[in-house]
Amino acid sequence: MSQIYLIRHGFTPANNANYNGQIGLREIAEDKDMPLEREYGEEQARELGCFLNTINGKTLILVSPYYRACQTLNLALQEMCGDYVIEEWDELRENNTGIHYARTKDEILELYPEASSFYENIQNNPYTTSFLEGESEYDVRDRVQDISKKIKDISDSELYQNIFIFAHGIVNSWIYYWLNGEPFSIRQKNCEVILATGEEKGKSIFLPIAWVPKGYHIKIKEYIKE
Repeated sequence: MSQIYLIRHGFTPANNANYNGQIGLREIAEDKDMPLEREYGEEQARELGCFLNTINGKTLILVSPYYRACQTLNLALQEMCGDYVIEEWDELRENNTGIHYARTKDEILELYPEASSFYENIQNNPYTTSFLEGESEYDVRDRVQDISKKIKDISDSELYQNIFIFAHGIVNSWIYYWLNGEPFSIRQKNCEVILATGEEKGKSIFLPIAWVPKGYHIKIKEYIKE
């Protein structure tokens, strides 16, 4: 049986909407195209690569098609020299948060006053309430059911010693759920690695040193292509 590692992408400018309450981040890029934050996010990916390089054995790497996940993988690979097979799986894409993506709550309510009912509903029904023009957590759960079975089958086949999954926090949580019957209980941090199988399943085994400080401000214009 392969050991399965669930890996979240590095910190992005969009993450700063919630982390530091910064507004205007949506103008950098749409969800699928959002890059890593250049100072801390990219360094997190390099640190991740140094850690993953210590894991030996033939490894299948599965990656979300979203740019930040692919960028995290590519930067990590610069520090890695193992035996890897890489596949991009569309089903590993991020939870679709619709109009909420890269916006603060205040921005959303200013642009979409009708969103007030969303915030009321999600307090009481966090898993079944869909983001406006997006998905609910249970939508993601159902979306990754089949690929979770496929991952389990690959793991059982013993073709690989390891499976690295480069994806997104909510996606990883529901993959863990289908593999183990319950989601892990914490929100996965950027570039955090969580074991999905084995005696220590659910354990966080890596967290980067590079971390965005409170009060950090993204220079938005530096990320916008001319």
